[in-house]
Amino acid sequence: MCGIGGFQLTGAGSINSDEWLMAMQKAQQHRGPDDCGTWNSVDRRTGLCQTRLAIVDLSSSGSQPMHSKNTKVTITCNGEIYNWRSIRAELEGLGREFHTSSDIEVILVGYQEWGHDVVHHLRGMYAFAIWDTDQKTLFCACDNIGKKPFVYAETNSGFYFASELPALKAISRSSEIDVSINPSAFANMLLHNLRHIPAPLTVYKGIQKLRPGHAMIVKNGKVQRMWRHWNPTPTKTSSPKQLREVIEDAVAIRSVADVPVGAFLSGGVDSTAIVNLMQQHSSEPIHTYAFGANKEDEDLVRARFVAKKLGTLHKEFYFDPETQFEDFKKILNVYGEPIMLLPLIHGYQLSKEVYCDGIKVVLNGNGADELFYGYTGHIHTACVTRIMRLFGWLRNVSPNTSHPDLSVFLAEPGRRKSVFYKRKAQRLWPSIFKPTVVDSLVHTASNEMESWGELFPNKYFIDESNYLSLIIDNSPSLTIASDLPGMMASVEMRSPFLDQEIISAAMGVHFSQKVRGPKDGSGLKHILRLAVGDLVPKEVMHAPKRGFGMGVQERDVLLGPWKKHADDVFNDYPHSNLFDVSTIREMWINAKENKLGKWDLLAKLFAIGIWNSQ
Repeated sequence: MCGIGGFQLTGAGSINSDEWLMAMQKAQQHRGPDDCGTWNSVDRRTGLCQTRLAIVDLSSSGSQPMHSKNTKVTITCNGEIYNWRSIRAELEGLGREFHTSSDIEVILVGYQEWGHDVVHHLRGMYAFAIWDTDQKTLFCACDNIGKKPFVYAETNSGFYFASELPALKAISRSSEIDVSINPSAFANMLLHNLRHIPAPLTVYKGIQKLRPGHAMIVKNGKVQRMWRHWNPTPTKTSSPKQLREVIEDAVAIRSVADVPVGAFLSGGVDSTAIVNLMQQHSSEPIHTYAFGANKEDEDLVRARFVAKKLGTLHKEFYFDPETQFEDFKKILNVYGEPIMLLPLIHGYQLSKEVYCDGIKVVLNGNGADELFYGYTGHIHTACVTRIMRLFGWLRNVSPNTSHPDLSVFLAEPGRRKSVFYKRKAQRLWPSIFKPTVVDSLVHTASNEMESWGELFPNKYFIDESNYLSLIIDNSPSLTIASDLPGMMASVEMRSPFLDQEIISAAMGVHFSQKVRGPKDGSGLKHILRLAVGDLVPKEVMHAPKRGFGMGVQERDVLLGPWKKHADDVFNDYPHSNLFDVSTIREMWINAKENKLGKWDLLAKLFAIGIWNSQ
């Protein structure tokens, strides 16, 4: 794992180039405290940098930026390639040579053999930039669902990129990067299930995120071409046994490292199955870690039980309102823009303890609920899906209806969630933004959903919705939660359920094989429960659904230990040129007095206010 950065200028080399690389390194030092490196091209128009968290090949030969044997190609990469040994063997069979034991070198050598198609050979999480001396291009790419971040800016002076926003903001003045606030970023973050600013937007007008599964070519300091290198390909998974084989493989390849590997254990089906598989293939007890509100928290009770059952070396930690409020501010500062997800705080607290415990890699259960439909809300979505199937015939009768509710039901497969989010925007934005601002806002979330939805126009709405959630609106609980809190503490998180083979398998399972059972959610993820049934104690297997850190809720925190902070934010809400601050203040007052409110919206507005105050 690493923090990466770099640039390619449009004109002659700048006297600021070394300063830019050092500034980007410093801003991302937490991502890689073990080593750092910089590189400049001969004409000083291109530069790369990295801060390294050494996981595979701990020697200096694994340092980056890394050069090919003929020095014609140079890479800086943040990530882990889990199938690097098989790729290496294939490339050696083609006559290619290696001079390190690093997994990243297979990208470098693979690029020399396959060019841009190297991404089709990679199984892992990554974001990288490759400088090709002969072509004089930067080839940039990130993994299929964007587990590793890549932010970039284009200005008159050139192209700049990094893992995190603060690294680009640190050089914004001299590089001409526009860091004025983008109102559409706030607006999209506040929509429905979005708890972050969705790609390609960032909070700054002049900086963008590289979309998941995308790549681009940069030449002469300008993006010449951008494309999606990943197309979702559902694979038919007809039995729990087949699914189990894929899960075992995903856990096995993520358990390999040149440093100790531990795991987060919530005591639920997903994390319990992962830890059991890890323990079965380890000669030593696995280190496991859990988080909850207090010792009586149901999450911790279950985790404690599972840890004892499996014989792990287990530690648990508890919510401290003030300490974790400071952690929340730090997360917003490091991430560089507003985001609202309390589990990020839990994950950061755990990661700090993990690092102090001498562990640099942990596995988690992120992704299983999203892929195999483990939330109680999926029961409702399944019902809506069946109703939509009944409405299908109406599409031929009234295909262009503008009715705000029927329009979602009657939209074509692949566009239904997009229409749903557009309706949400039409209702929400005028209520909290000033009229002139509303007219300028961009429907980026719905546009992105429509674009991605065209790739997977499933006839079942629940499948369409959850596929888009994986890419767009649920990414804070998946990709960001698997990167940000861990890397802030110099810990690498690995998520077996986000393996590309498991994603393909899950997409190929009919939703009726996932959503079953009572309303408490104890029967959800049906096929997954069958696949890992022997790995999970029966006391846990059919317990009601609990999320990681579920004992700590936004409503309780805002009305309780963080109430004074919330009062400070809402009584003097920022960006009065954008927001209808009086309406927002009234929303908070009513929520406090009646103990009822739109808590998800208030929490996101709170995050914007706290971020702005730093």
